[in-house]
Amino acid sequence: MNTDALTRRLGWLAIAAAVAVLYWPVMDAPFVYDDKIEVIGNTTIRFLDQWRAILLYNVSRTLLLLTYAVNYHYSAADPTGYHITNLVIHALTVGAGVLMAEAVGRLAGRPRPLLAALVAGGLWAIHPMGTEAVTYITGRSESLCALWCFTALLCQANALLARRDDTGTAKFWRLGVLVAFGAAAICKEVSAVTPAALFAMEWLLGGRRKDGKRHIDWAWMVPFVLLVGLAIVARLTFTGQLLPREVDRSLSVQLTTQAWVWLRYLGLWLAPFGQTLYHHVPDLTFTSARGIAGWLGVGGLVGGGVWWGRRSPAAGLALLCGALYLLPSSSIVPLKESMAEHRAYQTGLWLLLAITWSVPARHLKRAGILAAVVALPLALATQARNAVWSSEVALWEEAVRYHPEVAEAWYGLGDAWRFAQGYERAEEAFQEAVALDPDYLDAWNNLGIVRAEQGQTDAEDAWRAALRISPGYCKAHNNLGSLAYRQQRWDVAIAEFRSTIAHCPDDVVAHYSLGNLYAGPRLNRERAIVHFEAVLNLEPTFRFAAQARQKLLELTW
Repeated sequence: MNTDALTRRLGWLAIAAAVAVLYWPVMDAPFVYDDKIEVIGNTTIRFLDQWRAILLYNVSRTLLLLTYAVNYHYSAADPTGYHITNLVIHALTVGAGVLMAEAVGRLAGRPRPLLAALVAGGLWAIHPMGTEAVTYITGRSESLCALWCFTALLCQANALLARRDDTGTAKFWRLGVLVAFGAAAICKEVSAVTPAALFAMEWLLGGRRKDGKRHIDWAWMVPFVLLVGLAIVARLTFTGQLLPREVDRSLSVQLTTQAWVWLRYLGLWLAPFGQTLYHHVPDLTFTSARGIAGWLGVGGLVGGGVWWGRRSPAAGLALLCGALYLLPSSSIVPLKESMAEHRAYQTGLWLLLAITWSVPARHLKRAGILAAVVALPLALATQARNAVWSSEVALWEEAVRYHPEVAEAWYGLGDAWRFAQGYERAEEAFQEAVALDPDYLDAWNNLGIVRAEQGQTDAEDAWRAALRISPGYCKAHNNLGSLAYRQQRWDVAIAEFRSTIAHCPDDVVAHYSLGNLYAGPRLNRERAIVHFEAVLNLEPTFRFAAQARQKLLELTW
């Protein structure tokens, strides 16, 4: 084994060990936020034998969903197995990132490329900005996608090196690029920019022959065009839309807001102060003071990046790739949350690589010492972030400290206390949320739930308040129906559940509840059969599907 191979392995093992030490204390951290919807609340992942349902749940993330399904098969609702998987994926991603960075460094002719790769990869691995992609189970979408994106770029760099050195293995590495890109494409939509990163690498670093003329192998790009086209067709077929639109936000406001978000991501990677699960970024207009500042800042970044890239092509590639992998989630797509730290996961490594690849050869040893010094406060900051992630209440209390004027932060805190059965504290948080935003339907709904959990008679008042704002708000109708059911007010319960069906015909909770009512206290065999069949047709993996089947057998026997 040569010296570089030994250094490569020992370096990765040292980084992986540091990662394990920092993240092991949160291996039993609870499911939080979107975990309750996308992971533990996703009924399609509960049965590995129903693999078609898993694959079709989200065609852009089938590999990700399969990992969740395997976790559920072995761990069910215990978060430890999910966290260990996240930790392993992060360690593997660090390894792929280091190998990719070394190969690109060699391609660019950088001095001591392995040292630069280990320095950048090590700092990135323990940086607190990575916690949301590692500790947050839903953040796996970013780390798993990054694993395959880095692998694709590693294969691309090796293919270009093989072509330059005429070793005859370029085609083998090209095949690896296609396989890795295919895997990334079924992890997360952000992988769609990978072909652009691959082309940029060839154009900037690997596209010149011995005679100095630029040479680009255009033919090998054809499979990528076909794969991207296939992904577009699949997404349009199964979702009906190419790009999500979670909120109604004009393109001008969207882009101006994201200009500010880009500056915020950069600031957090350079100085990780003010991290939180929930970043409230208000919509910014082009002519607002912050909007103008955001555009000026981004303009400065672009100009500086071009200047930087001309001085160091490797750094230029890194800056371009960092921007590319931020584009899908932070550009034209109007997402409900304008900013989330895990979206900048890949960008962080590229930023650190741009810095390390700009260090002159004579200063590499000093840079390594400086990196070792910087690593300690970064590790301590990551440890502190993970302490917050160990409790959902702590996460939302932090969010409220940063954004006390935002109703959604108080709503998140209320939900955290609700799941922790701290109903009095939850009620206070929900009351604060509806005081800040009187039209916040979900806050009114959950206020009613925590009041009902405490046996308060005014639970109905909260649900009625939500219905006055929106008569078609089905959650409130269902809760009023469930409360009436428990109080044996059968006709009131039927009226509320039928109101749900009128506004939300595919609501399985309402269908199941009406089936129970018509199979029992308000016996109507035909209607009960209709509603139980609707449950099984609408959602075969519904949590009470087995009971619905049993009732159907009894009614049709």
